[in-house]
Amino acid sequence: MITLDLTTLATAANGQLLCDESLNTVTIDDLITDSRAFKLEGKLPEKRKDAFLALKGPNFDGHRFAQQVVDNGCQVLIVDHQIDELNTKDVAQIIVDDTRIALGKIAAYVKQQVAPKTIGITGSSGKTTVKEMLAAILSRLGKVLATNGNFNNDIGVPLTLLRLTKDDDFAVIEMGANHIGEIAYTTELVKPDVAMINNIAAAHLEGFGDLCGVARAKGEIFSGLAANGIALYNQDTKYTSKWQWRLTDKKVRTFSCADAKCADTDDNNADDFVNADCYSLNVHLDDNGCASFDLQSSLGQCAIKLNVPGQHNVCNAVAAATAAIACGASLQDIRLGLAEMAPVKGRLNIHRLASKNSAQNIKLIDDTYNANVESIKAAISLLANYSGKQILILGDMGELGSEARSYHQEVGEFAKEQGINVLLTLGVLSQNTSDAFAHKNDAMSKHFSEHTNLSAYLFSQLEQNNNNNNNNNNNQESNINILVKGSRSAHMEYVVEDIFNWHASRFEDSTCHAPEDNT
Repeated sequence: MITLDLTTLATAANGQLLCDESLNTVTIDDLITDSRAFKLEGKLPEKRKDAFLALKGPNFDGHRFAQQVVDNGCQVLIVDHQIDELNTKDVAQIIVDDTRIALGKIAAYVKQQVAPKTIGITGSSGKTTVKEMLAAILSRLGKVLATNGNFNNDIGVPLTLLRLTKDDDFAVIEMGANHIGEIAYTTELVKPDVAMINNIAAAHLEGFGDLCGVARAKGEIFSGLAANGIALYNQDTKYTSKWQWRLTDKKVRTFSCADAKCADTDDNNADDFVNADCYSLNVHLDDNGCASFDLQSSLGQCAIKLNVPGQHNVCNAVAAATAAIACGASLQDIRLGLAEMAPVKGRLNIHRLASKNSAQNIKLIDDTYNANVESIKAAISLLANYSGKQILILGDMGELGSEARSYHQEVGEFAKEQGINVLLTLGVLSQNTSDAFAHKNDAMSKHFSEHTNLSAYLFSQLEQNNNNNNNNNNNQESNINILVKGSRSAHMEYVVEDIFNWHASRFEDSTCHAPEDNT
């Protein structure tokens, strides 16, 4: 964060500064909302250059921890009322009407002062991957600040902007939402130079009502575009009409993944993407499911090789390339940036579990970061392409509203259509996934309410498979591919941990490594 004096901080927050004259020279270079960050860690408290902003919600109130952070060295509080009970007057208080709104105002001020080239990204799925891809490309042009993890809501976006420094040339800001108006608020803070909608799919329907509501909410990102800003969207989506009215005074660029949808077929109809500014051609997947393709753009054509698996990541790469071109990147920047991009934790991370004492080769695909209908289908499609036995482990998808059961059934039917061998489900709603998969299907399906029971059953099946293959030299049969996925609320990462721990305890020479193109 840039350094701010107290007067400037109060002005940015639209607040009233209360402090003794002795504090007039105090400056802050960080703003903290979590009181736990003010830890003593066995040291005597020192005067800190951090301000504490007391957020308030239905189940918490940061004002309760004001004395604690002061005792730990904090000299500046941003609060919605004056706190008279403090045991010292050596503290500045900035009084605001609403601390959440004040957080946004301060963040917007910091962004305005740094003035980086700013790209805002939203969409129902893939926005985190697009963000990472774009950041990798732009890092070849300058210093890039990108959203950490899932800090993409009305609190996370301001906290991301506050991380800006004068050295940052680009800011890649991910913007999510679970209700109408949230992106309208955050995009007004961000004021992007380039704004993108990656796609529209069934996600967070509880807050939007239906897919049309999702599209309208995502379209809010274009309302905050800076003057002469560029709007980008996926022309393959069915809902572009929901935001077209926002684009009458904007520069518009589109991208298409039509070719990726019919990869490895002869059905490559150029009419599907001929009007797009950027699109993919000649998509092929290697043995790890990583794609190579030709990127067609306004700058010409370029061969791209991805090191993240999944055919759907072709579309994410095309989206990132479109945004990068809008920011001045060359085809060489795009090619090298995408090749160097590190996989996102919990997003189709492939691990090979090996042992000399095991007759089976286990490929574990960790896709536990989050889930919605489209991202699960994409992951299932990847799993279906792997040779050997395919085990799909799914947890509940959250925030799907009144049609949640139907969407879970849809996923089960899709897994059946893709020929998945085994489905293990965890939770409540995923019972519908299991039932749909098992209906008129000889493949095995089992549902669990506890992850420990699911893991125990999985290990018994792996043990049985290993024993059966001890004298079997058929490599096809000994390949086991396990995909684990679910919404964050399902905590499917526990299952992944269970698998790692089981393999390590079961085989003394157990090793875990990434495939050649996934390191």
